Amino acid sequence: MLDRIVELLYQKGYCMLDEQNKGVYIRETDSQVYVVILSMYHNGVSVKQCEALRSRIEFKVIMRYQKKIRTLYLFLTENAMFEKNLLELANGLSGAWFLAMDTGRIYVFETQSEQFDDLYNYFQTSLAKSKFEKNFCFTPVNMTIVALNILYFILIIVLNGGYWAIYNSDIMLSAGALSYDTFIHGAWYQIFSSLFIHFGFTHLINNMVLLTYVGCELEQRIGKLSFIMIYFASGLVGNVASLMYYNAVGEITISAGASGAIFGVIGALAINLFINHTETPNLTTRRLLVLAGITVYYGMTTLGVDNAAHIGGLICGIIGEFLLSKISRYVKLK
Repeated sequence: MLDRIVELLYQKGYCMLDEQNKGVYIRETDSQVYVVILSMYHNGVSVKQCEALRSRIEFKVIMRYQKKIRTLYLFLTENAMFEKNLLELANGLSGAWFLAMDTGRIYVFETQSEQFDDLYNYFQTSLAKSKFEKNFCFTPVNMTIVALNILYFILIIVLNGGYWAIYNSDIMLSAGALSYDTFIHGAWYQIFSSLFIHFGFTHLINNMVLLTYVGCELEQRIGKLSFIMIYFASGLVGNVASLMYYNAVGEITISAGASGAIFGVIGALAINLFINHTETPNLTTRRLLVLAGITVYYGMTTLGVDNAAHIGGLICGIIGEFLLSKISRYVKLK
């Protein structure tokens, strides 16, 4: 992490002050000199020690450049579980940021300012991109959901005498598929159970391949709990939208599948990429929204596709991730 910060400083136009101060980086402008003191935090460092070092560095820079100086302390910490000594340092030392290496995020306490040569946004964006410009990896919650979908698909076939059972309406309803009539007459569990039921091998595989890709990407970015909330909230909202729409138009349908939840994941991932500026060459907000748009168009021109669930899930995912991102940022600032 330290090497990455140094690399980003050089890319921003900073250079090392001199060989005697290897942790000090400067950038000269027409009117002033920006000074970044980069240091690994260790328990026991005091405000007095830091101020003494700052005074020595600033004196040296002033003598060399004869310009106004702005100085920032950037401490690297092992994790974001800030201890008492660090909090005292944050409150007593002006111009200090803390970069937690476990989260890859910079924490600026309320007594400090984010305004310093636009470095805060620059670091946050660059570090987030570095975190996700890695090879695709499987995540535990999403892959558990994928496994449950596949296992339930196999279980329905085994318990009901063969593959063609998944095309039998009565069998699928008893297994948990969603129908307006059965739902309003007490089968409320169907609004949840239908998320794990698929009509045919192609339906299952198409959904699971897409979920594996977008679901793992989203879980990696927002964490397990937030992913669970987005996934199931989108699925449930999608099912409610489906019930309301098809009842309103007078169509009798039996619906099932993870599509509503998956569309919610797509919408949430698009918003996450946009807000955090973490797009990669192979994963962009535009591509995700185009994918969602093509799928919705396909559903409008093809029989048997539950577009109401798709659109409902997509909207829920977009709104849900927007709210979660705002809440997460508020908590971090606090």
